[in-house]
Amino acid sequence: MTISQTIHSLLTSDTELVSLIGYTPKNKRISPLKPNNPNDYPYVIFETFPYQAGEIDTYRCDIRIVHKNVVEMEKIAKRIIDLLHFRAKNKSFSVKNTAIYHAKHIGGGILHVEDLGVYEQLLIFHIKVKEMI
Repeated sequence: MTISQTIHSLLTSDTELVSLIGYTPKNKRISPLKPNNPNDYPYVIFETFPYQAGEIDTYRCDIRIVHKNVVEMEKIAKRIIDLLHFRAKNKSFSVKNTAIYHAKHIGGGILHVEDLGVYEQLLIFHIKVKEMI
């Protein structure tokens, strides 16, 4: 399983996040790289960039939330941070066949796109994982 598939599984398996976004198997508002429907708000897109560190792979994950309502966008951002900002103390957290050892929210920002009348929030995470064989 790739890191993108792992992040997608983690985000789409959280009932609170799915409810906030309105994600359904038919209306896929959480996706890697580009939105399924860029005019259907809110949506979440993400991209991962690999780094190598021995046996544990380290990634940067950029998550973008696009919404017309800034207050609702902040609720989505808070839930994503709750899901992805943690440090496993004694053992890793597992998503399917991938163990996530550490995930840290390291930055981001909010942008208002006046032409489209939407807000875009960027959340940047560093994530350390290891595939379990």
